[in-house]
Amino acid sequence: MNKIKMTVGQAVVKFLNNQYIEMDGVENPFVDGIFTIFGHGMVVGLGQALDEDPGRLRVYQGRNEQGMAHAAIAYAKQNNRRRILACTSSIGPGAVNMVTAALTASINHVPLLLFPSDSFATRQPDPVLQQMEVPSDLSITASDCFKPVAKYWDRVTRPEQLMPALINAMRVLTDTADCGTAVVSLPQDVQGESFEFPEYFFQKRVHHISRQCADEYEVNKAVEVIKAAKKPMLISGGGVRYSEAGQTVMDFAKAFNIPVSQTQAGHSALPDSFDLSVGGVGVTGGLAANALCKDCDLIIGVGTRFNDFVTGSKWVLFRNPDMKVLAINTSEFHAEKLDATRCVGDAKVTLEAIMAKLKAEGYKSAYTNEIQEIREIWEKERLSVLGVQYHGEGFGEGKFVPCVPSWTEKIMTDFIRDIGGTITESNAVGILREEIDDDAIVVAAAGSLPADLERLWVTDAKDTYHMEYGASCMGYEIAGAFGAKLAAPKQEVYSLTGDGSFLMLNSEIATAMQENVKITVVVFDNAAFGCINNLQMGNGVGTLCTEMRHRNEESGKLDGAYCYTDFGKIGEGYGMKAFYAKTPEEFREAVRAAKKESVSCIIDAKVLPKTMAEGYESWWHIGVASTSKSADVQEARKRIDEHLAEARMY
Repeated sequence: MNKIKMTVGQAVVKFLNNQYIEMDGVENPFVDGIFTIFGHGMVVGLGQALDEDPGRLRVYQGRNEQGMAHAAIAYAKQNNRRRILACTSSIGPGAVNMVTAALTASINHVPLLLFPSDSFATRQPDPVLQQMEVPSDLSITASDCFKPVAKYWDRVTRPEQLMPALINAMRVLTDTADCGTAVVSLPQDVQGESFEFPEYFFQKRVHHISRQCADEYEVNKAVEVIKAAKKPMLISGGGVRYSEAGQTVMDFAKAFNIPVSQTQAGHSALPDSFDLSVGGVGVTGGLAANALCKDCDLIIGVGTRFNDFVTGSKWVLFRNPDMKVLAINTSEFHAEKLDATRCVGDAKVTLEAIMAKLKAEGYKSAYTNEIQEIREIWEKERLSVLGVQYHGEGFGEGKFVPCVPSWTEKIMTDFIRDIGGTITESNAVGILREEIDDDAIVVAAAGSLPADLERLWVTDAKDTYHMEYGASCMGYEIAGAFGAKLAAPKQEVYSLTGDGSFLMLNSEIATAMQENVKITVVVFDNAAFGCINNLQMGNGVGTLCTEMRHRNEESGKLDGAYCYTDFGKIGEGYGMKAFYAKTPEEFREAVRAAKKESVSCIIDAKVLPKTMAEGYESWWHIGVASTSKSADVQEARKRIDEHLAEARMY
C-alpha cells in the first residue's frame, strides 16, 4: 500500500480536488473552489496548503464569513446541487459567523461544506486567542454551535480521523433526500500535523446521483389516490428543480388535465406560460392557485416539504374538508407529512411510473374550464397590480389607496416629505420584469419582495428565479447574487433587496468587485422593515422599531422624521456604478442604463411604503396576543382563532 506524507490541511485540499459527481451520464467536478477569510486559526495550516498547491480549486477571498457562505449556497443552488464551493474560517467569531448560513443551507436542503477552524486539540496553549471556555466541559468549543444546524458534524482531533470525516461529509452533501450543511471542524494544530495517508484516499471518487423510483406498492397506491380525485392540484417544489423534472411535470399535467402550482423553490423549473400553470400557492401565492384550493380534493406535492407558507398554515390547502394529500419526495420524512399517501422516490422517474399506469386506466380530472378561467382572472389582476402608480393625488377615498390595508396618511406623506420617492413597489417589479433580459436571474430572500415575486414575476427561462425562502434569511440577497453569477457567468444577475437586508449584509459586494463579475443590486428602499411593519400593524400593534425613523426627543420614541440613506454612495464606495430613482420613469431609465454597464451596479430606488402586493385568499398563523387592552389586537386574535378552528392541526 503506497502512502503519501502530508499535513492534514494538504490532505483536505488534495481530497477535494478528486471529488466528482455524476447524474444522467454527465460527470463534473464537484468542488470548484473554496471561500476563505484567513485568521490565525488556519492561515498557516489549511491556508498553507491552499497557497502551496490548490490544484484546480479557485480560492476566493470573502469579506464576511456569513456572506461568503451564502454565496456558496447560491452557487450550489444555481448549479442544482451538482457543483459546490467550500468555505473555511478561523476559530471563534469567524467560525460562528457561518452558523446562520449553515442553518440556511440545511433548511433548504442545499449542500454547503464548511471547514471552521477549532481550538488546539493538544490544549497546550489553552485558552488560545478567541477560544470559548466551558469550565464544566473543556471539549466544548465554538464549533459545537454548528451541531443543531448541520446535517453532518465532525471534529478531526487526529490526522487519521480526516478520512472518514471527509467521506461522510461527501455522503451527506450528495444525498438528495437529506443534504444540507456538512461541517468538518479542524483544530488549528491538527491542520499542520503530518500523516502518511494511503494513496487510495486520494483516488478519483465519482458520487452518483441515482434516480430511484418509488416501489410498485407506493406507485399503485398513488394511482389509486389520483383515480379517486376529481379535482387534484400538483404543487411543484424545489425537488422538481433539482431533479430536472420540469418537462415531466408538464407532461403529467397535460395528460390528466391537472393544474400546477409552485413553491418559491420550485419557481422556474417549468415555464410560467405553461397553460396549466396557476402560479404560487399559499401565503405568498396568487389568486389562481389559492382559489382553486377551495374545491381541490387532492394535493399532489412533488419535491416540497410543505412548509407553512405553502400550506397556508394548513388552512389554504385544506378548505375542502375532504382534501387528501399525495407526497412524492426522495425524503421519507417529507413524504409522510400531512397524513399523506407517501411515494418515496425521484420526482422525474416516479411521476413517469405513475403517469404510465394512469394512462392505462384512462384517467382524466373533472376540470372543465375552471383552470383557464381562473388563469385569465388572475392575469388581469396581476397586470393591474404591476401597473399601480402614484401620481401625487394624495391618499384616501377618491385618491390613491395603497395595496396594504394598514397604511396611514401620516406614513405616506411623511415618506414623500422625508425620502421623496413615489415609486410603488409592485410597479417597480413590473418595470424590472419588462426591462431585463428574459434569461436574467433574480435573487431575493426576505421581506416583502418574495411575496411580490411569487405573485407577480413570470419567466419561461429555466432556473432564473432564485429565491432563498426556507430560512428567509436577510442578508442572503447580495451574497447570493454573487454566488449565482459565479455559477452562471453568461447571464445577468439581479439582487433584489430591501433597505433592511442591504444594511444587514452587503460586504460581499467587495468580493464581486474583486472577481470582476457584474451583479446589479436593486435596493427597494421604503425606509422600513416593511413586511414586518405590515404584519405588526395588521394585527393591531403599533409601529415599534419597524420604520427607519429618527428618535423624537419630545416623545422619546422612534417616531420622528424618516432616516434618509444614500445607498448609491455606499455602492460607489465599493466601486459600483450608482443609479438613483424616485419616480417610475427614473427607475425604468436606471434599469436600462445599468443593463448596459459591464461593471457591477446599484440602483437606489425609493419606493412608497404599503405598495407591495397583498395576499390572496390566504392566512398565516402567527402568535397574536390572547390578552390585550387594544381592541384591534383583540380583533386580530379573534381572526386567528376562527382560522385555527378551520385549519388542520397537523
